[in-house]
Amino acid sequence: MSLASQDARPIASACLSNERPVSARIQCGLVIALVAIGALATGCGGESGAEATESTPTGSLDPLATPTVEGLFEVTDDGRRLYLTCWGEGSPTVVLDSGHPDAAGVSDFDQTEFVRLIAAETRVCAYDRAGWGGSDPAPNEPRSADDVVDDLDALLEAAEVDSPYVLAGSSFGGMIVSYYAERHADDVVGVVLLDVPRPSATLSEEEIPEVAWDHPTNLGHEDVAPEFENRFANDPPSFPAPLVVVTATAGDSSVQDQRVWLQSSPAARQVELDGGHEIYLDDPAGAAAEVIELVRRD
Repeated sequence: MSLASQDARPIASACLSNERPVSARIQCGLVIALVAIGALATGCGGESGAEATESTPTGSLDPLATPTVEGLFEVTDDGRRLYLTCWGEGSPTVVLDSGHPDAAGVSDFDQTEFVRLIAAETRVCAYDRAGWGGSDPAPNEPRSADDVVDDLDALLEAAEVDSPYVLAGSSFGGMIVSYYAERHADDVVGVVLLDVPRPSATLSEEEIPEVAWDHPTNLGHEDVAPEFENRFANDPPSFPAPLVVVTATAGDSSVQDQRVWLQSSPAARQVELDGGHEIYLDDPAGAAAEVIELVRRD
């Protein structure tokens, strides 16, 4: 062992202490890894080390530079397709779901620091729900939570993205991943809800016309009020996988409001991060750290 690595041991021990926050420990781990790589390159010495460094373009180190899975995949017998992109490698796979009504998940998450941090750890996938982005139009009928979860499950199977999964849903997407975790409990090892308000038992199309399944802006034709909001307010999803409820300080609802989700899992906890409703953009390191912790627990 080199003197440099011996000197680093007490620093690493303090840096990675369980008493430090998850995000701080993960960032410390990345720094220590970079220091170790640097020490190894120095130990190799001479001109060959310099040549090796110069021959590796900086861009090639970006886990988002080249998707590991990308394309349209059939999810129904009549050939309807959904668009999926994955970055990075490893297991469990992190599956991301976006909000409503904009459900173009690939463009929402692509090239974000949040996804970049996760892709450096394991495979992470985002998809466009029916009617959005690169996916085919949604069936012209009211769509339930079961319809949307069936789409996602068929997509993962068609793309050969095998379980186990850590699911992360932003806003409306949180209801989808929670229900997926209930219906496919054996495939899910963790769930992260990113600023997901309490479902409303009273929300109606009369109150917010945009939630109607046939509203022009609802391209996915989700029947939001009865099949998502009202349904999960009265019968919350329940699953055994560990759950982290991430609440934004300036998001769509309060810590108290989102605490309702803690009943969905026997292994649930809640954290508050500084930022707005799209907390994965405002605090990508903090949000990614919560996802990565569940990935490492598997």
